[in-house]
Amino acid sequence: MDSWRNRAFNKVLFRIMRQRLANCESTEEMRDLILSIDNYGPFIAAPKGMEITPTRFADVSCDWVDMPKSSGNKIILYFHGGGFCFHSPKIHNAFLARLANHTSSRGLMVNYRLAPENPYPAAPDDCFAVYRGLLVKGYHPHQIFFAGDSAGGNLVLTTMLRIREAKLPQPAGGILMSPVSDMAVTGESAFKKCKDDPFFDLSTLLLMRNNYIGMQNPCDPDISPYYADHRDLPPTFITSGTEELLMDDAIHLAQRMGEAGNDVTINVVKGVPHVYPLFYQLSEARDAMKLMAGFIKEKFKEAGESIDKKAS
Repeated sequence: MDSWRNRAFNKVLFRIMRQRLANCESTEEMRDLILSIDNYGPFIAAPKGMEITPTRFADVSCDWVDMPKSSGNKIILYFHGGGFCFHSPKIHNAFLARLANHTSSRGLMVNYRLAPENPYPAAPDDCFAVYRGLLVKGYHPHQIFFAGDSAGGNLVLTTMLRIREAKLPQPAGGILMSPVSDMAVTGESAFKKCKDDPFFDLSTLLLMRNNYIGMQNPCDPDISPYYADHRDLPPTFITSGTEELLMDDAIHLAQRMGEAGNDVTINVVKGVPHVYPLFYQLSEARDAMKLMAGFIKEKFKEAGESIDKKAS
């Protein structure tokens, strides 16, 4: 059962996010709103000891996100959400710092180019370039884990697909939180939950989608990874809430990936909003953090053991 704190949080989120986003008439207005929320301290607090260090890989802006328990040999490569149009660095960095701390890893946030100034394929190009740049610099793929929320969940999977097609070694695995996987919006939840989702309504979702893909085919697998060939992908953990438009994007994607023979875990949590693991004040988010951290540590260990067997 969802907690009383979550039910109260959904009401606050509906008022400060959904209602205000619905009144935005442009991407700039949405960005201003997200920035104001990101700067609102009580909404999400950064963990103690978090350190942010700007860097670049393949000429793409990134930020190292480190915590006291961070280790130099394991990396969580993070693709942030924001409808491909905006970034909330304080919220995303705080989440990545906690995930890095729980897994004794370093976080690397990719500040990919944003739409509509830089529409598709700028974002997946940047994400793929950063991963390839890490390999060029000598980082080991079995010590890299992908993670992303919403649009970032889309970019996790499209990057994995591009890696496979380029015949490069895959990372140890991926975490997808409330992923945008079907830009054609064929899932029933997009319509059944259109009045319940406390994060955004369907019109806001479509505005962000159109900013990103323009006149491109929404069923292109590089845009909507739901329609891709899902064979031979790394272990993947997918989570979503029951109160979001994109619930079916997560569920249907997990089904397709499982049917293709992949190691995939799906975790659908009752009553929680879009990208709920980012909101650490919720008990459901803290539970998700433990599940995701456990998955990452397990798959890091399995990937390392696989490398050792090949070497022996």
